[in-house]
Amino acid sequence: MSLQSNQLVLGVDGGGSNTLVSLAVVSAGDEFHIVGRGAAGASNLNSSGLKAATGQVQLAIQRAFESAGTQPKTVAALCMGMSGAGRIAEQEAWTKWAQVNKVAERTSIVTDAETVLAAGTPEGFGVAVIAGTGSLAFGKNAAGEMARAGGWGYLLGDEGSGYQIALAAIKAVLKSVDGRGPETCLQTALLSTLELDDPQAFIGYIYRPESNRSEIAALSKLVFEAAETGDYVALTILQQAVEELAGLVKAVVTRLNFSNETYALALTGGMLLFQQDYRVSVLERLLQLEISPSAIECVDDASLGAIRIAARLLNEGA
Repeated sequence: MSLQSNQLVLGVDGGGSNTLVSLAVVSAGDEFHIVGRGAAGASNLNSSGLKAATGQVQLAIQRAFESAGTQPKTVAALCMGMSGAGRIAEQEAWTKWAQVNKVAERTSIVTDAETVLAAGTPEGFGVAVIAGTGSLAFGKNAAGEMARAGGWGYLLGDEGSGYQIALAAIKAVLKSVDGRGPETCLQTALLSTLELDDPQAFIGYIYRPESNRSEIAALSKLVFEAAETGDYVALTILQQAVEELAGLVKAVVTRLNFSNETYALALTGGMLLFQQDYRVSVLERLLQLEISPSAIECVDDASLGAIRIAARLLNEGA
């Protein structure tokens, strides 16, 4: 396939678990047509490191071009919505990488929440919530004002995320072993899944050098399964997680002066996309707090939001 470079844009959605890339041809009025897609592993600079993160993005871009039936080339515009890119240092690192590797003529580096918002709200205004391996809430109003809450990383935050839900489960099991907490079926479930013989083995599992946050976050499914059986500990963990996520939304809504049913809500991340009861519980909590959204959209591929931003970047420079 022959594609003109001056018509091409790339959109990257880089997260703590995986990276998605879309390649599109842009026409007038910011309209675009997806011609290629690619996927690879985690690309959060802070948790993966520069070499590993850039390697995964490069691989996903290469696969996007391959799926379009063409060789990789410098595109007209690139938008990278990257987990862990909320600070200038990370944004500069990604910009430098894109320039050195001649990925695009024009580049925009934003957080992954901004691309979720662009993909999931009609006008690009409202609130985006990510709850996957990590968590974050981000919003933008019609005046262009922006606010965020959370996104402090797995050691300092990520409340309501898969990682923190799984970690809370392991902590609850250890409290039960000590006699400081109630018994829970999570002990058997976790030990069996991880093929561990004794709760003390959790220490080696969590603190091992090759510990993988995504792998740990995947254990959150055991908490949802235990909750379905009525396990008190699992239900308590999930109730707290719902409260934390709703709190992130409330903080953003308050700072941007949104009120009840005056903003659109975009949701993404494995916890919200694939755990329906969890998603519903978060929305019910927003209703109780009297900050329900006017519209709700689940976003399963935020690289499309990155494409929209890249298309605007291309046409603004035309």
